[in-house]
Amino acid sequence: MSGSETHVCPLVPLQPLPRWTGDLPGCGGNIRVTVQDFEVEEIPLYLPVGSGDHLYLWIEKIDVAGETLRRHVARALDMSGGDVGMAGLKDRRAVTRQWLSVPRDREARLAQIESDRVHVLDVQLHRNKLRTGHLAGNRFRIRIREVSEHAATLLADKLARIAQTGLPNFYGSQRMGHGGSTLAAGWALTQGLGRTVQVRTPDDVVHSLHLADRPLRRLAASAIQSEVFNRTLARRMELGILRQVVSGDVCKKTDTGGVFVSEDAAREQRRLESGEIVVTGPMWGPKMTRALRDAAELEAAVLKDFGMQSADFSALGHLAEGTRRPATVQPGAIALAVEGDSAVVSFTLPAGSFATILIHELVGPTAALAETALEEDEDGAASSLAGGRGSCA
Repeated sequence: MSGSETHVCPLVPLQPLPRWTGDLPGCGGNIRVTVQDFEVEEIPLYLPVGSGDHLYLWIEKIDVAGETLRRHVARALDMSGGDVGMAGLKDRRAVTRQWLSVPRDREARLAQIESDRVHVLDVQLHRNKLRTGHLAGNRFRIRIREVSEHAATLLADKLARIAQTGLPNFYGSQRMGHGGSTLAAGWALTQGLGRTVQVRTPDDVVHSLHLADRPLRRLAASAIQSEVFNRTLARRMELGILRQVVSGDVCKKTDTGGVFVSEDAAREQRRLESGEIVVTGPMWGPKMTRALRDAAELEAAVLKDFGMQSADFSALGHLAEGTRRPATVQPGAIALAVEGDSAVVSFTLPAGSFATILIHELVGPTAALAETALEEDEDGAASSLAGGRGSCA
């Protein structure tokens, strides 16, 4: 397919996302005014045991993208980036702490990692390399500046509802790339377009995309899955069934993680309300567990709205095999402190959930809302689909 031809993508990131607490006024304000306003600490799935052939490094990074950190550590230790184990990427414009693993034979060079924005806080031994997904969740501490004078009351009301019902498990807009470039790239992959293409989106923006790099292709595939998931959640909210089991829904057990198709919606509704299960939404791909009956019709209708069908995701191959994602998420350890014109919110989320979605709920709706910082790149890599790269540590 010629790179000079412009193709039309039917999708742009859904913005603004609908609010679960939209009937309650928000506190307004801004996040990420300074890097220190946004803190993330990884909650590991397990701790290093103190012996083995791998060094586990407890790293603090400041305003550094996840993949940039990987490259920095690899250069400092004179090894391949593939030898650096990471459980997950962390926000760029933030102060973050997480475990990394490297081979034990690199111990003599660890001092080379230190920079003004990357610090090694602890070193432990473990038996295996750290791999993607080896984390339980993340702990956040986020400062919202310039909140309204009634922020304490407004936030207390919002947080009380969220603590009781959870909130939609939307993907943040950072997953879709700057200006939706990563999403456009994902759509191009589903259509089997070439490695260098131009894509025009409905908001009349043309993206020149370079899709030869496999990690970036993986990000793009994830973006198109994530956007369709977001659209499916938004449809359920519109219909008033975000927390309602409908016939044929794919549900997930909260204790074991097992998934099953609902055969008795009334029975499963009782289990949902007791916290035993959650309803899931589709992350389309050939290995995804399919919904049936009413739920299947709803999920297929979302695809049809954009001229897509489930078979399109087969073109992504191993980049997106498909899975199910909980439609709602329950934040934990929620704490609030109002300090002058700032509010500091602390909470935990399971792996894969976005803190900016909770902040989106808290700050709005309000007539004087400034939310642009909610769109911060998660890892700096999405922009490189259009040829850019994050800065080095």
